Amino acid sequence: MGRSWAAALSALGAACALGVAAAQQYPARPIRVVISVPPGGGSTEPLARIVGEEMQKTLGQPLLLEFKPGASQRLGPEFVARSAPDGYTLLVASSGQMTIFPSSYAKLSYDPVRDFVPLMHGASFRLVLVVNPARTPARSVQEFVEYARRKGSVSVGSFSAGGAGHFGQVLFARETGIAPLHVPYKGSAPLKVDLLGGQIDAAFDIDSSVAALAREGRLRVLAQSGTGRSPGLPDVATFREQGVGQLDMTLWLGFFAPAATPPEVVALLVRELQRAIAVPEVRARLSAAGMEPTGGTPEAFAEIIRRDTEVWGRAVRASGFRADE
Repeated sequence: MGRSWAAALSALGAACALGVAAAQQYPARPIRVVISVPPGGGSTEPLARIVGEEMQKTLGQPLLLEFKPGASQRLGPEFVARSAPDGYTLLVASSGQMTIFPSSYAKLSYDPVRDFVPLMHGASFRLVLVVNPARTPARSVQEFVEYARRKGSVSVGSFSAGGAGHFGQVLFARETGIAPLHVPYKGSAPLKVDLLGGQIDAAFDIDSSVAALAREGRLRVLAQSGTGRSPGLPDVATFREQGVGQLDMTLWLGFFAPAATPPEVVALLVRELQRAIAVPEVRARLSAAGMEPTGGTPEAFAEIIRRDTEVWGRAVRASGFRADE
């Protein structure tokens, strides 16, 4: 029995040594970064590409983008959740995929908490309430609420049914006491066409999507989400500053690894991600692409995910929406 235990312990020690050696050699081949939208389909690709190019300088291996669009952006997370937890398959995911989908889908093929290790909060976006000044005279949240009450009914568009814009207007309506007609679109482009054309009174959109039109005076941003003002919208008060406290969250993109990825590999990836996002040129390129570069620790990122899941969950339940019904 003694020799048997000795042999088992010896084998275990050898396995641990091999694991440590493998982690020390990581990465020994290219790392693929899975993206859930098609090429050119948003900010996920430039974030992964810009950060990945910087990480390659010290990792010595390229980070190759792998596009897996489909199933309303559920295919990418599902694929990574089922991939080998060896550090060679990573995910860049949105706040919608990781904090809204768990409530809006009765059956989700992945669990954002159980199936992934959060590595780094990569970039933030603001949800904004925006109007066409030629149609809607409001210059603040309070003026918009008063306008809605005088008119009796207002239409508020969003860039998708079941997206952050949809549930943002749900939270907004609950807190202000108005009952706008929600008009969902298939993307920000058609949403802006109707907003500019005067077909709807207002919209919930992403700051980077409307910034140029706001600078031209063709649209007016009334409020932005978040706990503080975005550097890109320093003159626009937050919802909280205007008395709507339920829209403190920002939208985001973040980096994830499959659960059970070795701690040594996770630590290396976190260190390299944090180094890359702190490089001034990287931050400048991300800002130019319409993102607010963030960063931070995995623990802080996990807390953001937990908090946002609770907030969006309340909005989804209040709306009664189910994406898979």
